[in-house]
Amino acid sequence: MNIEYYVLDNGLRLLISRVESPTVGIAVGVGIGSIYEDRDLRGISHFAEHIIYRAYPNIDLEIEGLGGISDAYTERTLTMYLFEVIPSELRNLLRLIYKMFSNRRVNNEDFERERRVILSEIKMRNDDPGTLIYDLGPRALFGDSDYGAPIIGTEESISSMVTKDLEDFLESYYTPDNMVMSIVGPVNMPINEIIELFSKWDGRSSHKKAPTMGKGGPITIRKPIESAYLSYSWQYNVINENPFLLSIKSSLLEFHLVNGLSSYLMSRFRNKGLTYTIDMDRDYLPGTYYYQLVVSAVNEESIDIVKEELINALLSVDDLFKDEYYLSKRLNYLKYLISDYLRRPIQIAESMSYMELKLGSHDVDDFNKGLEKHFRDSLDHLITNGVWSEILPS
Repeated sequence: MNIEYYVLDNGLRLLISRVESPTVGIAVGVGIGSIYEDRDLRGISHFAEHIIYRAYPNIDLEIEGLGGISDAYTERTLTMYLFEVIPSELRNLLRLIYKMFSNRRVNNEDFERERRVILSEIKMRNDDPGTLIYDLGPRALFGDSDYGAPIIGTEESISSMVTKDLEDFLESYYTPDNMVMSIVGPVNMPINEIIELFSKWDGRSSHKKAPTMGKGGPITIRKPIESAYLSYSWQYNVINENPFLLSIKSSLLEFHLVNGLSSYLMSRFRNKGLTYTIDMDRDYLPGTYYYQLVVSAVNEESIDIVKEELINALLSVDDLFKDEYYLSKRLNYLKYLISDYLRRPIQIAESMSYMELKLGSHDVDDFNKGLEKHFRDSLDHLITNGVWSEILPS
């Protein structure tokens, strides 16, 4: 996959991969996320994600009217905006994106509407154990530090924000030198036209604060539910590590443990009737790599068995490399997942922008080749002592 790489005079990194496809995908990544927020403004990165879409009137109709879709999400170190349209509407989509991110003024009515939406989201997350458990893992590991705080913020922080907070945030971080835009598909526009348009973006990003990484402890919450939700989280301290290689091996750890019904943990737990749902969350953060395993819908009488089984499985994870027949089958499944992911330009564009922001590299092909090259590498060194959090029936 050939990728053209441009750095505009305003600092915007522009990546273009011209491939044949029935759609064009665009990913705009912003290098700001929840760990860089002040304590009294927790959740403002996610709030900004919401308000950006309100900068353009009737945005949903406009994007769907281009024969396309859009999505966005906020993480601890970045915010990502995704777009996909039919190729004939690429020029119009780029103009729309330019207008969306050029407006850093916040309308009071839009601000209050999105505040209500986010407060409702917070309530829903706190009421849903299957969602809340993912917030407890970082908190159990990092405490009430920047690394452990919920990405969405709290009722208190969201309720106390004013429009100027959001405008100052956009002025400080939604700047071209803090952004990456990737375009993948049949790009039917002259590159000079794209560069000319986005060279008009202005502003310089403010210095991001050094985030705090605290220490937490086990968390137990009781709710009126029928089954338990368990989380085991740990961190791998990054010292003189190649971030590209570490991300490859962390992706393989997730694949081997939980991707597919034949994965190491899924097959082990299902065969013993302990659970049918186990998932993994992970993130490469400054100075550390964070991992979280979530086991959902566990019978209360099986909690201790599940915990023991999970720890034993992690301690013996390299046993899976002893069965060559199993590995050859799993390698084919990995190849399928890679080929399936690469079918949609929007997913390739997302990977390019994500990797550029996280790793300083955008070569998706090299990453996928690395997955196959290191497929049989030992993984037990990535697993360290962790901490449990749990939501139990009251």
